[in-house]
Amino acid sequence: MRRTTISFAVLVLLLSVLTASLASAAGAKEGWGGNGSFIGRYHVKVLSGGTAGVRGGELTMFIQEEFPGSEEPAGILKLRTKTNSDVVYLKELKHQGRARTAVVKGGSFLGPTIGKFIGKWRRPGRIVANVSTRGLGTVELSFVRYSKKPTP
Repeated sequence: MRRTTISFAVLVLLLSVLTASLASAAGAKEGWGGNGSFIGRYHVKVLSGGTAGVRGGELTMFIQEEFPGSEEPAGILKLRTKTNSDVVYLKELKHQGRARTAVVKGGSFLGPTIGKFIGKWRRPGRIVANVSTRGLGTVELSFVRYSKKPTP
């Protein structure tokens, strides 16, 4: 019994080292840079509305505490379409140089992965990105930060 426990612990350790080395090899870093560089609220300007006809929206970026002691950057993207409003959640934020990426979740932060966010940091408080989901299609958006606070 003890031998199995030790073997399992070694396996978990090897998998975590392998995962970390793959992330390092890709060059991407967690988050979108220093918290002060992206936390806050953004106006959304639509450059291309996708299949759902996105007309505008708002992005709120903040630090989320998943459980005590575990903080991760995250975002809530609310988009107005021709017929309603859609809300998606940004998780697993990464950056490399000016590139900004995130996984798009549906329903909640714990919901299924439904798409991706691929953007480029233009200058402080400005990001241009493609957000792709099956329901929205591929939407090209420009984000302009108007507040450095995630709440009103």
